[in-house]
Amino acid sequence: MSTEKMRNFIIRFVFYCIIIGLIFIVLKYVVPILLPFMVGFLIAFFLKPVINKISDKTQKSRRVVAILTLIVFYILLSTLLIVLGSKAVIFLSDTFKMLPTVYANVIDPALTSVQDILLQFMQGFDESTRDVIASIGESMNDGLGDLIAAISSAALSIATNAASSLPAFLVNFLITIIASFFCVVDYYKITSFIVGLIPPRGKEVLFKIKEHGIDVLLKFGKAYAILLFLTFIELSIGLSLLQIDYAILIAAGTAVVDILPVLGTGTILIPWGVVNLVLGNFPLGIGLLVLYAIITVVRQTLEPRVVGKQIGLYPLVTLMCMFVGSYLFGIVGLFGVPIAVTIVVQLRRSGDI
Repeated sequence: MSTEKMRNFIIRFVFYCIIIGLIFIVLKYVVPILLPFMVGFLIAFFLKPVINKISDKTQKSRRVVAILTLIVFYILLSTLLIVLGSKAVIFLSDTFKMLPTVYANVIDPALTSVQDILLQFMQGFDESTRDVIASIGESMNDGLGDLIAAISSAALSIATNAASSLPAFLVNFLITIIASFFCVVDYYKITSFIVGLIPPRGKEVLFKIKEHGIDVLLKFGKAYAILLFLTFIELSIGLSLLQIDYAILIAAGTAVVDILPVLGTGTILIPWGVVNLVLGNFPLGIGLLVLYAIITVVRQTLEPRVVGKQIGLYPLVTLMCMFVGSYLFGIVGLFGVPIAVTIVVQLRRSGDI
């Protein structure tokens, strides 16, 4: 490699490192600060077609239609959040209140029964061995009791933290509402002002990013719809073979949970399987855990391939983007980094950058 080529390579490498560093700083530190305003603008962006259509059909002022549409949107959103939030709080509260009772009335007797069965099985051993087994059983019993207490304590801690962060959430939500009102009313003024700050070449790239971004988002949604359908089919077959009542409904709910990165099918299948094992229902408990293992292996194997095929990235690159994104930015990065990389790749292929 000649000195000139090496110098150009180093300059280009440093340039891209600086760009990546700036993007990281913006996403990590700037975006969280400006998030309420960005959410307000996104709400205005998604409501724009509805507002324009209603304004054209009714021949009313766009400003009036925009305000009324946004008010209806927030009424529906608030109603949905209140209903879902209240149901979730009631469900979690009842569940954690029931844990000590379930432990005392169900789990503890089941453990005692299992311990008695083991002691009868070990009758042929000497007394010291039987004492060791009894001691192990008591330790497991005490440990499980401590686990239940720890879960209850953790739930209380989570509730306390949520309550302490509620004022900040309400402030951000209020700022988002105010920002969205300004954005829907003066949407075209704001966008014209932003576009006016960008040089001509930057405008071309910006519109190309918008065009490719919408296409990638649609393909990304299609990829995860395929994964959700596959998980639903696996769960339906597995739960039906295990002779679970309402297998299709349970499969549909669990498949939706599986799309959420933090939760996944393990949130439902693992505790369900473990409880059945503790209660002595070994076929069902083992079956649920095996079903979880199969779904996990299939999901981890197919996710990079399906997502990569839809958005045009090599599966290994897709997997790396998802891992790095989730590590740096959490759930947003899990989806955002592959989408961003795909947009950049498509822009490079089309010669726009």
